[in-house]
Amino acid sequence: MTGRGPARVAALLGVLALSVAGCSGDGSDDGAAAETSTTLVPSSTGDRCDDPTGDLDAHGASGDVLASLSGIDLVRASAEVDGEELLVRFEVAGPVADVADPTFVVAQGDPLEPLSFELRLGRTGDAWSSTLVTWPSGREERRDAEIAVEVDEATVSAAVPLSALPPIALSLQFGAAAVLPDATIAIDDCTSLGAG
Repeated sequence: MTGRGPARVAALLGVLALSVAGCSGDGSDDGAAAETSTTLVPSSTGDRCDDPTGDLDAHGASGDVLASLSGIDLVRASAEVDGEELLVRFEVAGPVADVADPTFVVAQGDPLEPLSFELRLGRTGDAWSSTLVTWPSGREERRDAEIAVEVDEATVSAAVPLSALPPIALSLQFGAAAVLPDATIAIDDCTSLGAG
């Protein structure tokens, strides 16, 4: 009988896995899945991270140039579920207005994956825009997110309807960037999985 124990456990786990895989939903018939998702995956409550100041990556840029980019030097970033919205917030070390054409990004997963997305909040001149990139069928879909971008000195924030996003993962990536006059790209990133 001792040889049958592991086989029984393996068989039971196999049946359990098939039973779980065969189930879909919570029994309700409301059909309220996210527009971009065809898979029923539970959503998390979001993610946040803290980032040290002065850690911008701008290959070859002088200290004076880096100091002028405090408006994209992330200090804290978050994307957290609040009711039916994902509240996205970037806090930086200095005035956002001092950086020419900054872009702030929150991303989930790898490009081309159906549960991945990128939300880009960018300023060109004086106008802010929001772009949502998803890959629901392995093809990139890029569209205006049609959300307001709020800027207050050293904070950039926006609220995104959850219905426009795949389920939210436990870990997200955050970034801020700007292109310098010599075409160098200055970037700062932040994640809860490690040092930014």
